[in-house]
Amino acid sequence: MITLSTKARLTCLALLVLGGALVITLEFTGWTQLEAVTLNGVAVEDPEGKLGLVPGRRLLEQPIDSMATGLLNRKGIVKVDVAYDLPGRIRVTTNRFEPASFVLDRKTGRLLGLNVQGRVVPMLQDQANWEHPILTGVNAGGLFELCRDERVVPLVEQLQRLHEDNIDLYRLIDQIDLTSPDYVTITMAGLPYTLKANAAEIYRQTTDFIRFIENYERDIADTRELDLRYDDMIVQVARGK
Repeated sequence: MITLSTKARLTCLALLVLGGALVITLEFTGWTQLEAVTLNGVAVEDPEGKLGLVPGRRLLEQPIDSMATGLLNRKGIVKVDVAYDLPGRIRVTTNRFEPASFVLDRKTGRLLGLNVQGRVVPMLQDQANWEHPILTGVNAGGLFELCRDERVVPLVEQLQRLHEDNIDLYRLIDQIDLTSPDYVTITMAGLPYTLKANAAEIYRQTTDFIRFIENYERDIADTRELDLRYDDMIVQVARGK
């Protein structure tokens, strides 16, 4: 038979008291009354008229669902995040997506983000994580749409897998150029040559490349490009050829 020690009982009792105090605080004190609202970092002067949120009413009683629905019905808003900042503040953010990579739109010259589904998302000031590669030679398309180049979706999936399995290799990839319809050109930090690969097989082909470099001492000082697209073979293209 297992019994709780005196110390364990006191710990459990303390947790129960703390939990009860938190419930009482949330339910009965002024901490839960709405005092201020921000929308995308900007204070909302009339939260009731603009968002349907009522100052002075408890946070747990605010019509959050209807507010989010109303925002999603506005043109250009496809995602709403709501956070509570105690005491008494609600922070609303729209269209915030975490970029999994970047894309330089060939048509507009704008640097945009791509989420894990290959959907084009805006770049926010605090999201410039330059460990992610930049895709070039692409017509990105409209915001929140899947990138127009059909190779981008499987490419981003490959990059996400690489990010999870081999973060050091992932961080070496500076740029992936999709200008050619037949292959992608990879620029890696510290390498004087580029890599040619298939968009949908970047994970395997770059992993095989690293294994090749580690296992075989080859003279590739004059290399301009390595073609990784062939099974069991890497083709070297020397400079001037």
